[in-house]
Amino acid sequence: MNPADIFVGRVPRRVAAAEEARTVRWMKIRRWIPLVMWVALIFGVSSIPKLSSDDIGLPPGFDKIAHFGEYLVLAVLFRHGLLGGTEQREAPVVLLVLATGLLIAGLDELYQSLIPGRHMSVYDFAADAAGLLAGILVGMRLERPARRDAERI
Repeated sequence: MNPADIFVGRVPRRVAAAEEARTVRWMKIRRWIPLVMWVALIFGVSSIPKLSSDDIGLPPGFDKIAHFGEYLVLAVLFRHGLLGGTEQREAPVVLLVLATGLLIAGLDELYQSLIPGRHMSVYDFAADAAGLLAGILVGMRLERPARRDAERI
């Protein structure tokens, strides 16, 4: 490296390439942070003993809507983490999001059965699965306008 490069603001190619690789790596990691935080929130709420819709003053069955919404968001975030603006085939992404989402939902229900005052529910699991499917569809729909705009440029 020529010492004059430091003062003039020129960066040797090797340094620029290494910096670009670090930036790309950070961008890939950053795509997953919202999903990790969301899963932590799901399990955090599941850790609250004796939590029910009645305790909070919500109408009966509202917890199914909450489960649906939780897993809709999870699917959208997971899809974003996997795709992140890249062109990939849709089928493997859908299957991975669905399979992993169902695994997380099943583990969440199992975990709740270990918390005092909580229980496992097949209906909650069904609401989670419906939310995953809806989230996959929402994610696909959100991606279409962005892809269409990119094709126009």
